[in-house]
Amino acid sequence: MKKLISGLLVLSALAIQAPVVNAEVESSKHTQSSELTNLQQRIDLNSATVEQLVSLPGVGQSKAKAIIKYREEVGPFLEVAQLTQVKGIGEKMLSKIENYVLVK
Repeated sequence: MKKLISGLLVLSALAIQAPVVNAEVESSKHTQSSELTNLQQRIDLNSATVEQLVSLPGVGQSKAKAIIKYREEVGPFLEVAQLTQVKGIGEKMLSKIENYVLVK
């Protein structure tokens, strides 16, 4: 009788855990697909317009124009971190927008 109860407890514990495992797998698939979507929606610093740059968090008209001016004077961005060389953009601003931009 004890073996039967123990066996039932183990089986019920496994049955309870199964949906959780499936939910985690589905959740990770969703996260991966949303990350891919985010990559596809990122703004390329080397071709972005003022309107696109203004859509970034914390970037207004003046910073957007400064980014474009820097790109025209220095040349294309080689990496996102290069944004800190633009007047008015520091490490704090870079950390806010780096997930929304890319360099092609």
